[in-house]
Amino acid sequence: MFEVNRKKNWKTLCIFTVLLVPFIVTGCGNKNNKKNNNVLKENIKKIYYVDTNETKIVCQEYTPVSKTKEDLVDEYLEALSQEPKDITMKKALPDNVQVEERFFNEDGRLTLNFDSDYKSLTGISEVLCRATIVKTLSQIEEVEYIEFNVNGQPLMGPNEKPIGFMESSDFIDNTRAENVFVTMYYANETGKALVSSNLKISYDGNRSIEQLIIQQLISGPEVIEGPLEKEMKKSIPDGTELLKVTTKDGICYVDFNDKFMTKIQGVEDEVVIYSVVNSLVELSGINKVKFSINGEVKKNYGDGIPFEGLFERNLEIVEGSK
Repeated sequence: MFEVNRKKNWKTLCIFTVLLVPFIVTGCGNKNNKKNNNVLKENIKKIYYVDTNETKIVCQEYTPVSKTKEDLVDEYLEALSQEPKDITMKKALPDNVQVEERFFNEDGRLTLNFDSDYKSLTGISEVLCRATIVKTLSQIEEVEYIEFNVNGQPLMGPNEKPIGFMESSDFIDNTRAENVFVTMYYANETGKALVSSNLKISYDGNRSIEQLIIQQLISGPEVIEGPLEKEMKKSIPDGTELLKVTTKDGICYVDFNDKFMTKIQGVEDEVVIYSVVNSLVELSGINKVKFSINGEVKKNYGDGIPFEGLFERNLEIVEGSK
């Protein structure tokens, strides 16, 4: 059973029975019945689970009995720890994972502090577990954002940066994906420097963050919405394909097809190279990037830039950094 350790004299959790309230709507009910039905319907919430194959988020209707935000959090966490009655669903929250503390900040922000067992969750299982908790607790009127801590430290995302406060819309219904923020570097209008932008991308664990970042660079800044989009242009040659990307000992090895060697009109060679390097080095697990083309290391890039060594972050080429 999922337990909340109340270190600050919190009351012992009560176990709440899931109440499923059926409603039959007919055209012959009187006004009072319709009014009562509307009130009851407004009180119906959802507890989120995953399907038995752990491929998507599903839910069951639930009627909470608690009134305060503190009690509602405890009630929902208890419900999330129980197996659903529907055999096509399963809980995403393991029995061994406990919330040691929960506290409210200003502006509807809730922090949940998990014990170290939360670290046993990885990949899709972790994403799904987090999604079910956030989407369930976000139904509380006074809870708008939710933060996960583990042993008092912020939960780190796949890019090794704190995930921070989440909201229900960060998780995509009926999928196993979540939205994560990454910093991308595209060419500026002149093609002589880079422009950075924080971009929200969907991560489902099937492809690495490195793959997703490079694919976004290949797609170009058209994927970005907002005023910065007009100040950016594509930094990767047309036809470029990512053949392989791996990271080991802080070095990201990127293998492109030969189209990556094609000169882009109006974009300097250094801008092309460092749009990839700077974007990847934003990930805390990557310090350097090494390129290859069709599995082979090339001596020079473009007009003679040495291309066979390791590339580190270059902020001097970023617009506004000088």
